Amino acid sequence: MTPGEVMRFVNSRSRVRRIEAQERASYDYILANLIVRGVGITLGSKDSIPPIQEVYPNLFDDVIQQQEEKIQQQKAQLSALRFKQFAQSYNKNYKRQE
Repeated sequence: MTPGEVMRFVNSRSRVRRIEAQERASYDYILANLIVRGVGITLGSKDSIPPIQEVYPNLFDDVIQQQEEKIQQQKAQLSALRFKQFAQSYNKNYKRQE
């Protein structure tokens, strides 16, 4: 390897290690926060432990997307059911008036 290539390799490796260290520190900080919340809950705090999707949002994007799709389907079904009930009650009242 040439000296320039060696220097780029060393710089790249140090950047990768720095990013890994930042990720580890971030996860450690999140874990410490969760531990503090857990101890607080045990001692009577009204705080709650957040769902894992909120704690690690980038790791569970697919789970969040599936949950949102399921919620949208449920809302659509509920809306259709409510409209059907409205139409039935309207038709029943309309037939009485005739």
